[in-house]
This record gives sequence, structure tokens and C-alpha cells, in this order.
Amino acid sequence: MMRYAFAIVVGLHGLIHFLGPTKAFGWAAVSQLRTPISPVGGVLWLSAAALLVGAALGVATGSRWWWLLALPGALLSQGLIAQSWDDAKVGTLVNLLIAVPLLLLALDARPDSFRSRFARDRAALLLRPERPTVLVTQEAIAKLPPLYQEYLRRSGAIGRPHVHNVRVEFDARMRSSSTAAWMPATATQYEFFDPPARLFYMKASRGGLPMDVWHRYVDSAATFQVRVASLFSMIDKGGPVLTSAETVTMMNDIVLLAPAAVLDLPFTWETTGAHTLRATFRNAGFVVSATLTFDVAGDLVGFVSEDRWQVQPPSPLNVPWSTPISAYHEVDGIRVGTHGDANWIAPTGEWSYGQFDIRAISYNVRR
Repeated sequence: MMRYAFAIVVGLHGLIHFLGPTKAFGWAAVSQLRTPISPVGGVLWLSAAALLVGAALGVATGSRWWWLLALPGALLSQGLIAQSWDDAKVGTLVNLLIAVPLLLLALDARPDSFRSRFARDRAALLLRPERPTVLVTQEAIAKLPPLYQEYLRRSGAIGRPHVHNVRVEFDARMRSSSTAAWMPATATQYEFFDPPARLFYMKASRGGLPMDVWHRYVDSAATFQVRVASLFSMIDKGGPVLTSAETVTMMNDIVLLAPAAVLDLPFTWETTGAHTLRATFRNAGFVVSATLTFDVAGDLVGFVSEDRWQVQPPSPLNVPWSTPISAYHEVDGIRVGTHGDANWIAPTGEWSYGQFDIRAISYNVRR
């Protein structure tokens, strides 16, 4: 919603600049601009208008290139406003508004930003050599429990290559407690399986303030950090308790997003009911388990673990973690649950702190 509001403001700001060429070329009387404008000035006003309207369209469509138009557009606009200050000085406020996200983009571009660290880690992990391409077969999945075999068949994994990595883009909502307001967010995640690694970068907004969230699990250690406006540290966690918790998250991602990857990873299984399995995953010295629940059609609809500690309070809390899954769709040839919640099952009741909708997913990527 804020993105569209910003786009409307920038677009209207651009349209107002059309008054400049209208006055310069005598297309109509423009009483709002009393300062004379030369034909050259008219061309400059027209250029600023085109740049700002183009930037507004880029913002509205979620394009990453919008700033390439907004930056010169705002600078040119402000220069023209300075020449017609008495008539156009109010436009300075809009240019200052445009400068805020441009400044945040500049902060994101610095080497220590989460976005830059995410890009460096992603590039390094994508350079890892891949195993030869092997297809998932009926014979290969025969060693798995029948419930999971059916889940793999429904997912469309049979006949496709084993999964080395996965890239996922999410739309999300996050909150810090059961009574807190939801924060809109977008996230990009990379998961690697040889050996396991996870990169998760999220942009959120709380009360208009931008929040950066960075989960990193590489080389057997995990960190979790949150910054306000890409600068001010809000959360900075690490250590064995967090790494164990992130191992559960990685396990959850594997069975939800790349279920055939269990064929190449240290999973063990126990059938606990007609529709439930107990799965155990081992990585980097950590052993974590979860109960997986399947519906009558064979889709995975529930994941509950008691090994993912809640690390955000002043001291960690050991409460069950649940990720109910719904809204299965086919994405990139794989049938996957495209909506999932992240819940804590507290003594006072289960509550959701995150809701995720998959916008795009790709397997065995190279970028």
C-alpha cells in the first residue's frame, strides 16, 4: 500500500512539471508559474516530468530500475525549482521524500549491508561444484516411508533431477508478538544441500521504518541479525542454541520446498500414525526432529518441532514450533505448498508470527 502511495505522489509530482513546457512553449496560460521559462528551460522541465513519471511507474510495478530515473529526475527537478523558488518551492518536499528511499538504496549498496553480504555469500555458494545430474526414480524413493513416497509422487519429483539448491521469493507478514501489528515484508532465500547452507534476506517495514532481516547458516554456524534502516542493530544472535534452531528451519525448508533433497541428506524416519511421520535430521553435529502430518490426499500439511528454541526474548524459550501449510500450487514444475505460517505453540495458545506466500521458486539455479 505504501509503495502505491509513494508511486502516486511521485507521479503527480512529475505531472506538475509539465506546467514548465506548457508555459515555455505557450501551449496554455500558466498562472501558477510567474517566473519566465525559456525554451531550453521548457525542455528541462519536460525531461524532469518524464523521468519522474517513469520512476513512478517503476515503483508501482515493483521494478528495481526505478531509482535510475528517480535520482536524475529529483536532482533536475530541484534545480528547476531553485530557479522558480517562489512559485515551485513546495516541490522540494516531494524531492526530499524521494531522497529517503534513494538514501536507503545507497546504504544497501555499501559492503557491510545485509544485501551486499547476502549477494557475496550467494555468489560463493553458487560456485560450489555440483554432483552429476541424477534423476529421482521410483527405486530411489523406495527406502523412504510410504507416506513420504506418496508426498514425493504428488509433488512431481519423480523423473526430475536431484535438487542441489533452491531459490525462493516470498511475500510475507511478520510480527514480534501475538498482539503486535503485522509488518509487510518481502524475502529472498537460497537453500543449498551439498553441504547444507541457508541464506535468508528480508525487507520489512514497521511504522514506516525499514527493517532488514538476515539469517545466515553457512559452515556449520548460524547467525540472526535485524537492523533498522540498514544501520542500527536491533537483534544480533549467534551460538549453538541459534544454530540448532536454524537447523530445524533448514529441515523444514527441505521437506516443504525441496522434498526430494532428503534422498541426499542424513534423514531418518519413524512412522507414528496413519498420517504422521517422525523425521530426524543431522547436520554439523546437531540432531533435530519434527512430526510431519499429511492429509488424506498425501500433501504435507503440518510440521511441528520441539527443537527450535525461540531466541528473540532476553533468554531463549523452548516452546514447540509449527508451520502449517496450505494452498498447494504447481511452481516450476513442482507441486508445492505456496502458503505457510510460522507459529509458536505457547502455553497460552498457538499464535502466528509469520505468514509466507511463495511468489517464485526455482531449482538447481546458477544465479
